[in-house]
Amino acid sequence: MARRHAADSTVSDYRARIHYRLTVGVGRRRWARVPASAVEEQVADLQWQRPNDLRVDVLGRRTRSRSESLQLSSVWDRPWFVPRSVDDSVRIFSDEFPATGALHPLASSGPRWYRYALTSGLSVTPGRGGSLRLLRVDVTPVRTGPALIAGQMWIDSATAEVVRLTFRYVGTGLWVKPDGATRSDSSSARRMNSLANRIVSIDADLEYGLQDRRYWMPYRQVISGRVRIPVVSDVVIPFRAVTTFEAFEINTGRPIGFELPLPDTDDPDSLQAMRGARRDSLRAERRGAAGEDDSLRAWNYADRWAGGRYELHRPSNDSLGRFGGWPDSLSLDADPVEAKRARESESELARVAEALPDSLTGERAHGIAYERLTDALRYDRVQGLSLGAGYRLRVPGVTFTGLYGTARYGFSDERLTARLSLIRDAPDGRLALSGYRDVVDLDPFSPAPGVGNTLNALFVAHDDGDYGLVHGISAAYETSLRTGLELALGARYERQKSVARAADSDVNDFLGGVGVFPSNAPVDEGRFVGGQVRLTGAGDFRWQATADVLGGEGTATGRVYGEVRRSVGKRRGLTLRVKGGIATEPTLRQTAYRLGGIGTVRGHDYGSRRGPSFWAAQLDVTPIAGRLRPVLFLDAGQAGSPGSVFSSRVLAGAGVGLSVFGGLVRFDLSRAVSPDRAAIRFDIVVQGAR
Repeated sequence: MARRHAADSTVSDYRARIHYRLTVGVGRRRWARVPASAVEEQVADLQWQRPNDLRVDVLGRRTRSRSESLQLSSVWDRPWFVPRSVDDSVRIFSDEFPATGALHPLASSGPRWYRYALTSGLSVTPGRGGSLRLLRVDVTPVRTGPALIAGQMWIDSATAEVVRLTFRYVGTGLWVKPDGATRSDSSSARRMNSLANRIVSIDADLEYGLQDRRYWMPYRQVISGRVRIPVVSDVVIPFRAVTTFEAFEINTGRPIGFELPLPDTDDPDSLQAMRGARRDSLRAERRGAAGEDDSLRAWNYADRWAGGRYELHRPSNDSLGRFGGWPDSLSLDADPVEAKRARESESELARVAEALPDSLTGERAHGIAYERLTDALRYDRVQGLSLGAGYRLRVPGVTFTGLYGTARYGFSDERLTARLSLIRDAPDGRLALSGYRDVVDLDPFSPAPGVGNTLNALFVAHDDGDYGLVHGISAAYETSLRTGLELALGARYERQKSVARAADSDVNDFLGGVGVFPSNAPVDEGRFVGGQVRLTGAGDFRWQATADVLGGEGTATGRVYGEVRRSVGKRRGLTLRVKGGIATEPTLRQTAYRLGGIGTVRGHDYGSRRGPSFWAAQLDVTPIAGRLRPVLFLDAGQAGSPGSVFSSRVLAGAGVGLSVFGGLVRFDLSRAVSPDRAAIRFDIVVQGAR
């Protein structure tokens, strides 16, 4: 280990060009290969000199997003990369994360904290001859500590330099330090760190390349992770930041020209005030709430750090946008080879983390958790208000596997429902085995039982769902075929029964409405066996195609249905959605398609038309950009028998809405156009088309 400390003395200074790429996505499954929702790239020149002085000048920036609600603009007040080798304290983002520096496995005290396993070796022949012997060492913590790492090191056997370090941060003190020395402060910090560990996982891959056949220099540094909601199993936000280094000039002998004064460390109050103002300005930038036009604001920072000083110069977004040195156009899609390598690395680190004690990873063997967010609370015309309690128990000895139990009580129908699911959510796919007694929505295009349908039912007495009481068992498997393409397979055996409307909306009645829901449609009762295959695509076009079958009691119905969605423009633009499906005849009543309502033809009541085939088209237009945006929409559709659906009367509707919070909530007024009806329909929509 002592050889590592003496190996970094051959480089006195260097200059290089760095490229930084940040991508963020949103998915519905922990290990789904989610396409990027937004991407930002920056290019900069850096200068480094011993002992550890650094200057970074950002030259250009470009960004792209699929959604106006997710716009990336990275501004760092400290270096976001490691300019040379990692010292005994393994940190990213300078000294900000982890809150306590993670102990390097090759630090002098490393053997007291880590287990080392020499697992393989690799001989490499550089392009100009010679040979290198690289050793892989797996590293895992043997005890609990505030900040440690778990992963692999690749070590140059000749110089003892770590040429690649791939790891996940683990520990009890990664995110915050105690505010004071009291037991209460320590307990509070432990709780906050445990919660943060359950929400966010952070992986790093620091890779070095051999320059001039003798200098191991930074080559590629990746910081990646996933944000999860602790009590919900089906929401994930993956992110990935990649910094690459090129165009090295090593040992130039040219000193760095610093321009900014360093803060006065002799005046703690002044230093604290300066750093507080720095944090406030960064938060304003990330919120888009800076006092001046963000696109015209420049950012310059200087401070001391371990072994030296740094200086960062970032011109305004407007200035950076004029950079003309990009070699290609900006794409949201990652390089396939790079993406595969990233998945393999993340999967391997996740398996390492699964074997670690819960105290290091923040995971819990059991606790409150929901298989689906809608299990916690919903409101519909059958059960009225229903509240649920969920619990998760990790299955001992089986990786990535948990047992979810949920019980839900409907106050209007006084019915208790329950669901028990064994779920293995692993990098290769998600397998769910379930047994249940539940009131379920039978319409594949309905917004029920989501948050939007709950609000619409509670306040407006509009419930766009058809329900049945189902007792049964099911098996479902989901996996990613490639980035943005998901495959889902399912099989089930169920006893299905009709349920009657048992609820009214007292809130709607209080607000001046009638508060009365339409009756819930009956189903063909009996015992049924079903199966399903579904493909889902995400990207510029979002689409879904499904084939399913349900048979029993002497009748079987097969269906093929799908939808496609395309948006043009962001704050000002349009979105087109087209849905359609066909079923065999005779058709079970629960498998018929419904036409009308916010999911198909607005202005008409939900389920105004039903049949074994249908189509619907919805167009939403936002002509004006702004935080409060008007939306104009026009819908049309037909439903009927497959041979006569296109000759049936067209349902059409139109209206206007107000979109707030970037489209998170919309308030719509719609009217039936064909057949003409004077009544105006009001709806609350969550995560509308625009």
